[in-house]
Amino acid sequence: MSRSTDFESPEIRDAVRLVSAALAASDYRRAYEIAEAALGRGAIHPALFSARALWLEQQKRDEDALADFERAASLAPKNTAILNAIGLCLTRLHRLDEAVSAFEEAIASNTTYTPSYHRKGIALGMAGNFAAARRAHEQAIKLNPRDTEALANLASIAARNGETKKALDYAQRALKLDPRQATAIAAQTLVANSQGRFAEAEQLARPLLDRSGLAASARAVLLGLLADALDGQERVADAFQAYGEANECLRRLHAPRFSGLRSATDFTRDLVAHFQAAPPGPPVTSSAAAPCRHVFLLGFFRSGTTLLGQVLASHPDIVTLEERDFLLDQAASYLSDASGLARLATLTDDEAAEERDAYWRRIADSGIALEGKVLVDKQPLNTIKLPLIAKLFPDAKIVFAVRDPRDVMLSCFRRQFEINAAMFDLLTLDGAAAFYDAVMQLAEVMQRAHEQPFFLHRYEDMIADFDGRITALCDYLSVPFSPAMREFYATASALDIRSPSASQVTRELYSQGVGQWRRYRDQLAPIFPVLAPWISEYGYPPE
Repeated sequence: MSRSTDFESPEIRDAVRLVSAALAASDYRRAYEIAEAALGRGAIHPALFSARALWLEQQKRDEDALADFERAASLAPKNTAILNAIGLCLTRLHRLDEAVSAFEEAIASNTTYTPSYHRKGIALGMAGNFAAARRAHEQAIKLNPRDTEALANLASIAARNGETKKALDYAQRALKLDPRQATAIAAQTLVANSQGRFAEAEQLARPLLDRSGLAASARAVLLGLLADALDGQERVADAFQAYGEANECLRRLHAPRFSGLRSATDFTRDLVAHFQAAPPGPPVTSSAAAPCRHVFLLGFFRSGTTLLGQVLASHPDIVTLEERDFLLDQAASYLSDASGLARLATLTDDEAAEERDAYWRRIADSGIALEGKVLVDKQPLNTIKLPLIAKLFPDAKIVFAVRDPRDVMLSCFRRQFEINAAMFDLLTLDGAAAFYDAVMQLAEVMQRAHEQPFFLHRYEDMIADFDGRITALCDYLSVPFSPAMREFYATASALDIRSPSASQVTRELYSQGVGQWRRYRDQLAPIFPVLAPWISEYGYPPE
């Protein structure tokens, strides 16, 4: 059957009219049936594809809905509503860079449509780019001071960054317009927890959790806040259960994304087996010098890398890259399969020079000034990329952050990350312990292969003797100790810190994070056998 592209044909006009009437009555199924029948007869119109997509969205078939919205956009490329719908689909599919681009197209098509801005802000926040997210939400309320979504999300960002007054101001503005605004209440809950008002935080969180129709991602956030409130009241068993329920919400939500894919733990174990059997061999050489002194700050998640990165960033001679992956392309090329590992083993000097140049270009393109500085590339997940780092950057120094593995596991279980393949493995205790074990094994194998000795930085040692340990680290990095490093928290709030630790590094050094695992000894006991070798390796007491 030939396709009808005449938008003004009587058949298409009738179908579009009937679809519009059904949508106006919120009868999405009827709109879908009319659109499906018309499309089946060969009709083509953006409204028909959009109507079918709206029904597919309701059936949680986001991939199929996205395809139809994209067909609609090809017919109406400047349609703001369609571009926003594409962005929302991409956000739910966690294709966040694409979602941001879709919202930017929507903004370009209509610069006064406020939801495009706050939806862009939500996608940016989910991606961890909180500074850009804040700017997007601020633009939304500049256009519409009554945009409750933007106000609530600004409250959430401020609460996350420890900006209590700003968080409460934004939350109150949102709740004055909509007393049931869940994100604003969640921001108030986060502030209450941060101020030690744990019973009040519990009272704020529980009614939200009783609401019907709460999205899984929102339920997970609220369960995490409730768990923190229970933890603050020393109701440890209840808190642990709530943390587990939050993680289970996230696990069910994201499981389809990773179904059939190799887990991050298995990927890391494969690297361990490969390099145990076939060490990476001598590094390649190059006559080209790095544009600055170069340091990688590695470790496992929640091992204190964010705090240490901020301490180093406070030094006038040091620039710290905050969890931005400048080795992503090289890792995909050389570490993802056996053929890539074989290419890495036989990498020539010229090929290595090209890969290094690409790395430095990405950093330069991000606008980071390197002249006369020490560059600290802080990205815990780059521990898995140590085979690549050893090959391409043999002269780089490695600072390897460790913390009591039991505290690391508890913190990973309690804190919510943006879910990717690695973070998905952290959603169960067994999964987190297995991933930790694999990453530590790989670090141990690669430490023997790297030209420069690693600097082992124990979180607890820095808490006990800040000046002594940071002076030793400065000596390793060949920079003098700077008194400004003691006041790392003074500049933290001005930076775009992409970590669940953001609010913690805006505070002075504190010791409460040491030994938290003891309160959860019974709950953590099943994974102690997996952690035991690393507890011993890094000098922690076995008790």
